[in-house]
Amino acid sequence: MKIIGIVAEYNPFHLGHSYHLNKARETIQPDGVIAVLSGNFLQRGEPAFVDKWARTQMALKGGIDLVLELPTVFACRSAFWFATGAIKTLESTGIVSHLAFGAETNNLSILAEMANLLNTEPPEFKNFLAKYLNQGLSYPQARNLALESLSNNIKVLGTPNNILAIAYLRSLQMIESQIEPVLIKRKGNYHSSNIEEGFMSASAIRHNIANDGIIWQDHVPLTTKVLLEEQIAQGKGPVYPYNFSESILAIIRRSSPDELKNIIEMEEGLENRVFQVAQNATSLNELIAKLKTKRYTQTRIQRLITHILINFKQDFVFNEPQYLRVLGFNNKGKEMLKLIKAKSQLPIITKFAHGQKKISPPGQKMLELEIRSTDIYALGFPSPQHRYGGQDFYRSPISIE
Repeated sequence: MKIIGIVAEYNPFHLGHSYHLNKARETIQPDGVIAVLSGNFLQRGEPAFVDKWARTQMALKGGIDLVLELPTVFACRSAFWFATGAIKTLESTGIVSHLAFGAETNNLSILAEMANLLNTEPPEFKNFLAKYLNQGLSYPQARNLALESLSNNIKVLGTPNNILAIAYLRSLQMIESQIEPVLIKRKGNYHSSNIEEGFMSASAIRHNIANDGIIWQDHVPLTTKVLLEEQIAQGKGPVYPYNFSESILAIIRRSSPDELKNIIEMEEGLENRVFQVAQNATSLNELIAKLKTKRYTQTRIQRLITHILINFKQDFVFNEPQYLRVLGFNNKGKEMLKLIKAKSQLPIITKFAHGQKKISPPGQKMLELEIRSTDIYALGFPSPQHRYGGQDFYRSPISIE
């Protein structure tokens, strides 16, 4: 049996995603497709444009058969941890045979070589790394140059999807997975504001909607267009980072540097700077602008601020998923779920109220952050009537016939 695994945010699901999915189906001829979908806070440290249930509907109507949630402990982390959580989730199903992912290059072998170099760190890699660090470069810059030096100066690390692709391959190698990687070259750029090769990026679509544009409507499937319009009409979207501006500033101002020190990915000394800058910052944008530096990129600062918002602490570090949480399925996905129940070692959660009883204490802790993240995300809805807590308990998996 051939089952494709896809790691996604679908923020929102657009024609580029349809292209990727169709190419994967065409190449692999699978019996089904599983997507591991980020929840309400994403890898770049931003809230999702619409919630995870709306994006699950987009995915199912766009051709995915089964949607599993990528826990926030992985979804809102660096590329390495994001990939680790996603790959181990797919591996844990016991039925995924192929991983289909996009990248800006079509050279799978060079990506696999770089993944292996990062995993093994041979002496020549360490020598180049030391050389560039001694030149005063940051660790990521030095690491990237060291990799390029050992790969005939092929520059593939400057684009987000190549970085994620290498992270996926690293994870597959580290766990010695039998899942076969299938690379599909992307069309257009990840964060481009232009329409490239007929596709509009998710970032450009969100920007167009924010500016009351209509161009985006031609660059998403009709099902996505209808769902987005419904979410906006109901006051359940769009959810923007600035919706949490006052909450974030309030949390930081009422915290002490010692409390901030416990937040995950808070490097020593940075807590003092975050605390001080927040005293005079008047908005989230100003806070980020004053905190970002060459060493601390905007994305890294955004993630850190989201960690503060959802109280994601150092002791919430996990190396692997503790459960499989089902967000939605179609009829084929329902059959795949039966296979997973027979093969997976992890408890499967379809209904939160019942699912909590099945999981281990570490799993309970992972769920604790998930519930808190959903409750806080709900405060970002434009309409107050949808800002109630406990939605993880009230919402059932999306079922599409």
